[in-house]
Amino acid sequence: MLLLHGHYKFFRRRVALRNVLCTVCKAPRLAVGFRSWVVLHLFWIPLLPVARVTDWVCASCGNNPKANLTARPGSYRWSLVVAGLLMVGGLAVLISTLVTGRDPLGQGKGGLSDGIVSAAALVMVGSVFGWQIRRQLRRTTELGVDDGKTPVSALSGDTCPLCSALTLTRDKPRCEACQVEIQTR
Repeated sequence: MLLLHGHYKFFRRRVALRNVLCTVCKAPRLAVGFRSWVVLHLFWIPLLPVARVTDWVCASCGNNPKANLTARPGSYRWSLVVAGLLMVGGLAVLISTLVTGRDPLGQGKGGLSDGIVSAAALVMVGSVFGWQIRRQLRRTTELGVDDGKTPVSALSGDTCPLCSALTLTRDKPRCEACQVEIQTR
């Protein structure tokens, strides 16, 4: 049976402005944030609202400012392999401890509880290390592709870049005419 499913974005509206390094234009540009509701659909019938997301669009080219981010370095792959080996080693120590009744890492001196503790420590170190590497791989820099070598000046917050109206508050600037938040950092 053919099952047609996916998601729609409803109630899209402009909510924020900020300066970014657009990876498509390869220059500092103004980005506009659009907030919308993501709704799952089945056979074109909207069923369940899932999330509220903000999509950023370059004001010059109309694309996602982070569309052309460079590939991640391959050296992180080896770190993930080491994290996986630590976890597999911890599970092997746990199985060996449960089968023999003594700690294989303690040169025959440790008991069952020592083996379980050492196996749990290996698995925890491997999983935390793998989680940190995965988090680092998913992180992208706000400035774009060149890690801050091209500085992007922040918006001033005195006037709105879209309509040139004055903003009233300095600590959290907001244009009342456009109904957008101006991000100054």
